[in-house]
Amino acid sequence: MTTQPQYLCIDLKSFYASVACVDRGLDPLKTRLVVANKNRTDKTICLAVSPALEALGVPGRPRLFEVRQRLDRLSRRTGRAIPFIIEPPQMAHYIQVSADIYAIYLQYIAPEDIHVYSINEVFIDVTPYLKTYGLTARELAMRIIRDILQTTGITATAGIGTNLYLAKIAMDIVAKHVSPNGDGVRIAALDERSYREKLWDYQPLTDFWRIGPGTLQKLQSQRLFTMGDIAARSFTDEESLYRHFGIDAEILIDHAWGIEPCTLSDIKHYHPTSRSLGSGQVLQHPYRYEEAALILREMAEALVLDLVDQSLLAEGVTIDLGYDRESVDSGRYRGEIHIDRYGRRVPKHAHGTTHFASPTCRSDLIIRQTLALYERIANPDLTIKRLMVTANRVSQAKTTPHQLSFFDDPDNDSQDLKLQKTLNTLRRRYGKSAVFKAMDLQKHATTLARNAEIGGHHA
Repeated sequence: MTTQPQYLCIDLKSFYASVACVDRGLDPLKTRLVVANKNRTDKTICLAVSPALEALGVPGRPRLFEVRQRLDRLSRRTGRAIPFIIEPPQMAHYIQVSADIYAIYLQYIAPEDIHVYSINEVFIDVTPYLKTYGLTARELAMRIIRDILQTTGITATAGIGTNLYLAKIAMDIVAKHVSPNGDGVRIAALDERSYREKLWDYQPLTDFWRIGPGTLQKLQSQRLFTMGDIAARSFTDEESLYRHFGIDAEILIDHAWGIEPCTLSDIKHYHPTSRSLGSGQVLQHPYRYEEAALILREMAEALVLDLVDQSLLAEGVTIDLGYDRESVDSGRYRGEIHIDRYGRRVPKHAHGTTHFASPTCRSDLIIRQTLALYERIANPDLTIKRLMVTANRVSQAKTTPHQLSFFDDPDNDSQDLKLQKTLNTLRRRYGKSAVFKAMDLQKHATTLARNAEIGGHHA
């Protein structure tokens, strides 16, 4: 058996769609199904599409109208209708199924050797288990995946690598070109040598982990179109990569050569020097300036409750606003233009930060300064489609020194904290909407609806 480290990256295939199919007693590999809230507009993003739809060329995260367009084109070409099922999201159920599958991993692997990357994806260090089980990494991966399939009806794809990066790339890229077995399982493996042989000429670069459209554009401006190009440039002119990409050049160069020094143990023991806490939402329709201010106040209120619930203090708040394209389309807007991920012209987003005199979780202060920041950075003539509010540099209240001030009111602070803790207690016991404010009943408020959601989708 190999003496090199062996990592698995396992992805539950079209997870949300597969769960929905299994719940209906249908085969995920043969059923045409999308998970989406059809009560929203036709532009709503589908959380997942089943493997059967992917086989027809439907992308992984399309908008609902894009699914219909694709199937309509195929219908005209073939002369037969192609019906499909629209299943509403059930986020709480998906989380439970994911937890059940994690319990299956624990039957084979200790928790310290598993890193949960997302609800449907994990990294596993199987190095110490291969001798114990008398299996190769591929055989162990197949055993685990077969157990998941028999228990839940959900199939998976796996990548095997001598480091975390290679395991991820084996799964994301190489496994897609491997013929599946009868259960739809695909498994691929890479080491540094096979990575260079198979993928140095591979395109597009955006298929590789951590390379998005922005990075791709910068690479292409330097005439770097493949991982092989990046590796060659690092050999002949490494400094130019650091000039253009800064500290990220180190990761780019390592990944170009198939190198990843970070281990699963490193991830488990990592503690960030600073952290943030926040939330965002995409609005159902464009909101006017005054309407969005209401949403922002609701979000600030919720942020305070989260800080208190986790015994955290924040040093400041950041707001990000995404404007809708209607102001550009109508010709009313003449300012700076940004091209969004769908290639549409939209006003440049607004971004701003406010700092507190000292770390705090006081509701009146945080809400007041958040709204003041909104008034400062938002364009009142534009409609808003996206909002994000983030509490910056949060720290544990117990360990954060407090700077005394003549303007402090300890009694008022104590009463405010007790109130927020009481609200959290009631919410935990009776549900998030057990206590709410009158503003949450206003026409454009979203808090009560969002309280019934998980991750912005129906629970």
